[in-house]
Amino acid sequence: MAKILTQEEVDALLNTVQAAEPTEDQSTVIEEAAVQVEHKKKTKAKQYKKVLVYNFKRPDRVSKEQMRSLHFLHDRFARNFSSSLSAYLRTISEINLVSVEQLTYSEFLLSLPDPTCFTSIQMRPLEGNAALEINPSLVFPIIDKMLGGPGESLSEIRAMTAIEQNIFEAIIRLILEDLMEVWKQIVSLDMRVHAQETSPQLVQVVAPNEVVVLIVFEVKFQEVVGMMNFCIPSIILEPIAKEFDQEWYTGYKKSDTFEEAKMLTELMKRVYFDVGAEIRGSTIAVQDFLSLEQGDIIQLTAKPQDPLVLSVNAVPKYRGEVTITNEMRAFQVVERIEEF
Repeated sequence: MAKILTQEEVDALLNTVQAAEPTEDQSTVIEEAAVQVEHKKKTKAKQYKKVLVYNFKRPDRVSKEQMRSLHFLHDRFARNFSSSLSAYLRTISEINLVSVEQLTYSEFLLSLPDPTCFTSIQMRPLEGNAALEINPSLVFPIIDKMLGGPGESLSEIRAMTAIEQNIFEAIIRLILEDLMEVWKQIVSLDMRVHAQETSPQLVQVVAPNEVVVLIVFEVKFQEVVGMMNFCIPSIILEPIAKEFDQEWYTGYKKSDTFEEAKMLTELMKRVYFDVGAEIRGSTIAVQDFLSLEQGDIIQLTAKPQDPLVLSVNAVPKYRGEVTITNEMRAFQVVERIEEF
């Protein structure tokens, strides 16, 4: 078994090599020492690769799976709200999802302008509130557009008045309706305005050091560009963490598809339709139709032996003939109409 040299012995051997020509035995020892030194370097390098930087002040409370689901969820919201806002303002609007990230609530507040449109949102039945912030560069052009103006920005940013806040509540409700619609895929929520202020510091949604999920949107319409931030505390998402699976945005669950089809089939069995046997193929002018009287005769293009047409809600479906069954008139199906 080869002798393991200490670091001092390795240094002494290297100094000896520099001073004099090494012998054959010394060369062997030096090679072994060099191999040991290289092995130590590789071992240290492997140890360093296993070290990961972790900030205990900002732990990742929300998993990557949940973050990915939130990204897909609010990307759908951006597309839906783009259509809703365009219809409401009667102008083409574009909403894009910019980012979904984790940070502390204090960092979120520091990134906001003051004054701004800051709204605390209840997310029942979840405990706690979320925060919705819309930049003033976007708020005032929207209010101007709602009041019949061209939708221009203010030359100087100021706080919203009480009247302007009441007017802008219609846009807040529109946002909440689209948010509730997309969140139904995870959990049914009742989102309502809890408080609204022009200064973010006046509304305490969560503790300053609490981790939140910040969802940033970019809103464009006409020449106006502004940002909209939706902040959800991670503590709110904890009770529904298991609901953030991968199946909801890839389509319906396979287990639910069969059950839904079966339920739909059962419901359709109880639906009533208007069914009638008709003689088709004849045409008549409106003037002649309006002048019809009792005893008039209408010439038909169909022969007496031709089959009648059975229509369902005025749509031709079958051909057949009228018969008598159990002293009641009935229709006997002869063939199905593929195209009429």
